[in-house]
Parts: sequence; structure tokens; C-alpha cells
Amino acid sequence: MKFRAVSPETRMNYMVWSIQKEIRKENQYLASLPYDPTPILLIVKAHIDRWDPAQLLATDGMEDEYDGESRSITIYITKHLGALEAQDLASAIDRVLSKSFQDLNAQDGQAREVAAQIIAVLEEVIEFEPAEL
Repeated sequence: MKFRAVSPETRMNYMVWSIQKEIRKENQYLASLPYDPTPILLIVKAHIDRWDPAQLLATDGMEDEYDGESRSITIYITKHLGALEAQDLASAIDRVLSKSFQDLNAQDGQAREVAAQIIAVLEEVIEFEPAEL
């Protein structure tokens, strides 16, 4: 295999294309659900925004800063509605945020606290039985 030099523009274009492909795939999954996942997404987004783990909103970031992460976390929740546990959700939140923000060092317990808050609100809004808080 020959090495081929790739320009910075090509690398950037590939990264943008990859992100767009992932967003399309996530949106297709959410659209395929037999129910509207919007309430779940709004709950997740509100909690992640309030937490602001990467301090993006605190530094005048745009309101959509955590949209992608919230969508990914929502997908995790929809796949685990019948057996949603705070520790597992916290691990998923940590994975999603670490993938997006490599330099993120969330304090211990913050993701678990946010996960427990999300589950508590979901219990009030959506009829499902979480496995364990």
C-alpha cells in the first residue's frame, strides 16, 4: 500500500462527512422508533446543558453545544428503557462525552448524579420501570 499525502482540507472534509453520516444514522434510528423520543431528548438535553460538563455554555457557547451528545445519550436510553440503571447510564454519559471532548475530566460522581436525575424525571414523565437507582 502506498502512502498518499492528504491535505488538511481533505482531512477536515472527511471529519465533517463522518460526523454528518453519524448524525443521519442516529436520526434515522430515532425516527424508526414506534414512539416519539422527543420528550426523552429534551429531558437529557436539559440535564446535560445544566451540568455543562465541558464548560461550553459558561463561556458563551451556542445553545446547541450538547445536541449531538444528548442525541447519543437518548439513543442509549431508548435501547435500555426496560432495564435502565443509573450506573450504566452514567457510564454511557461518560463514554459519549469522552468521545466528544477528549480533554474532559468530569469530577467523580457527576455523571452518576446527572444519570440519576434523568432517570427520576423519566420516571415521572414516561411509564417505564427502571431496573434500579
